[in-house]
Amino acid sequence: MEFPSQNGIDSAAPALPAASPLEALGLSVRTRNALKSVGCSSIEDVLRLDIQAPIRGLGRKAKEELLTRLDDAGLAHPLAGQPSEIRLLERSLQRIEERIDAALGSVAKEIRSARQRLRKLKTRA
Repeated sequence: MEFPSQNGIDSAAPALPAASPLEALGLSVRTRNALKSVGCSSIEDVLRLDIQAPIRGLGRKAKEELLTRLDDAGLAHPLAGQPSEIRLLERSLQRIEERIDAALGSVAKEIRSARQRLRKLKTRA
């Protein structure tokens, strides 16, 4: 079983390498097109982009979407500041929930298997 580090931040490597294409972030078409219009074709290009400057087609909601998707991929835009403690806790809880779901799925599978064996033994007796 893995435990988060003492400061609550998972020190895992990013889920997507910076050299990945822009499409790997799963952005909406509008956001992706706005980024492509300013020459971004990879995540690395996005990380170098000055998102504080006005970009046609990249408004507040699109910037929020971009920063959220980068954060979900384990990357942080250098001009976005640090992720909030709430966001870090949400991500940590999500990972814990996924691990619990996986573990419970394994237990449920073992229970089903044991029931099948029990049924077979009952039919033989």
